[in-house]
Amino acid sequence: MNWANANAWAAGLNMNSITGWRLPTTNDVGNDGCTFTNVYQGVDCGYNITTHSEMSHMFYVTLGDKAYYDTSGVPQAGYGLTNTGPFSNVQSFSYWSATEYAPYTNLAWVFNTYNGYQDALIKDYDFIYAWAVHSGDVGASTVPVPAAAWLFGSGLVGLIGFARRKKRAV
Repeated sequence: MNWANANAWAAGLNMNSITGWRLPTTNDVGNDGCTFTNVYQGVDCGYNITTHSEMSHMFYVTLGDKAYYDTSGVPQAGYGLTNTGPFSNVQSFSYWSATEYAPYTNLAWVFNTYNGYQDALIKDYDFIYAWAVHSGDVGASTVPVPAAAWLFGSGLVGLIGFARRKKRAV
């Protein structure tokens, strides 16, 4: 979807009565636009960015995935989206950021999970994915822990009773 549609989709999400979803942000640091010492050690643009971008932080730090190039510019084996963690249906392609690209407002920041590269792309481009994020911890409210514990406990008691009955029959 294009950038406007991706933002509207995320803002309109209602997951188990949880609203307030958004696209991840990118902080444009230094001069407006791409800032990097070299492309392999990006600050807000390039490879191996572990700060200034929620998507790049999740890719590199949370999931432990690797860029196509290491910080010295040497290609790495096992690069890209090799670990998706607890997430499903994650695509090895570009994802929109909620942040416009300051020098050219017809562009927005994107992060590519195929090779770990962050840059900007024209907002009207329709073939980019969107990943909705939410500030804070929503996990506790989506999984009713007391009910899950009750269900697990009752299943365990049933298995113990079944095992005892089977043992007596032998």
